Amino acid sequence: MKLNKALLVLSWALLCLASCIKEEAPNAEADIEYVMIDDIGQNFLVRKNDTIVEVSTDPAASNISILVHPEADLTSVTPRFRLTEGAVIATAGGMQFDPSKGIPLDFSSPQTFVVTSEDGKWHKEYVLSFKPVAVFTKFSFEHAEKPSGAEYFHFFEVSGVRRYDIWATGNPGYQFCGLKTYPTVSDDFGVEGKCVSMRTATTGGFGLSLKMPIASGNMFIGSFDVKNATTAPLQATRFGSPFNKVPKRLTGWYKYSPGDVMTDEKGDFVEGVDRPDIYMVMYRNSVMEGDVEKSITLDGADVLTSEHIVGLARIRPENIVTTDEDIRFAPWQRFELNFETVPGREIDRTVLENFGYSLAVVFSSSVDGAYFLGAVGSTLCIDEVEIECE
Repeated sequence: MKLNKALLVLSWALLCLASCIKEEAPNAEADIEYVMIDDIGQNFLVRKNDTIVEVSTDPAASNISILVHPEADLTSVTPRFRLTEGAVIATAGGMQFDPSKGIPLDFSSPQTFVVTSEDGKWHKEYVLSFKPVAVFTKFSFEHAEKPSGAEYFHFFEVSGVRRYDIWATGNPGYQFCGLKTYPTVSDDFGVEGKCVSMRTATTGGFGLSLKMPIASGNMFIGSFDVKNATTAPLQATRFGSPFNKVPKRLTGWYKYSPGDVMTDEKGDFVEGVDRPDIYMVMYRNSVMEGDVEKSITLDGADVLTSEHIVGLARIRPENIVTTDEDIRFAPWQRFELNFETVPGREIDRTVLENFGYSLAVVFSSSVDGAYFLGAVGSTLCIDEVEIECE
């Protein structure tokens, strides 16, 4: 009798479970989570870790760029994809394919892929490009846009007919605050044409609850990992792009107006006056661990302290000129920062020729903004920057 009762209960539980499974709604997500590239030789990928590229959910990530060597053959490349559960992928022409196997395509020009959710109600377009590494040394900040579905600016460079998304900001992470005015924007009062304007901003109640009461305006060569924005903010900023020249100095124009009240990570008042940060850092972007070459990307925790750094140029606090007037009408100030190698470390010319070093240029409206120390309202404007090389 007890056995029959137990079987009845078990049958009822299985019936309920089956009913729940049947009633579970199809997935409504339509995302590429990873792009996977088979390592097809030393003259293809510039960065070894690009064999698996994690794609952010940030709207700007619908443009996926993977760096390859200048001589790389792009006429037939077969990227593979990991999609959100149940989603399907097709080429722009409507050819559906198995994402785990990929489809060979000519990537001499960017290719568009359309991902459709399991429930068929949502789709998202991604543009994937394999771009021969380009070394930029002059920046006028004329190219900026608001990605589809976003309210913030994303900056990029253009060479010929190609677009290069080498710049990143913390703007994508600021979305979580639910505030309308973003820290880093494009403005029209540049030395020539447009400029980039960075302002230290409050993060509201959301940020204060996480002991992140401010967000400094920033912009840097590299990428921003949105997933780490609130849990590991120092690791969210990933600095540098492959470089094959020896820098001599970083030059450009700036204006700076400090905010009125300095606060710390608790939002409490602290003594002092805010100041900006402007620097350039070059580092070795891979190391050998046994027989395996491991890629290196510096982040907010080690970008100024890593043992892999070979040289640095940074503005000195005593050289910063500030203004109290409206930043739009304040005079531009010239900066010239000499690149100095770290004592005991040299740039290997053979490694350099093979893009074995990465270089980052970094701007911030609050020098200690990464540690949530700064003054709301501090504003740094930058324009017409150049990396002078040997």
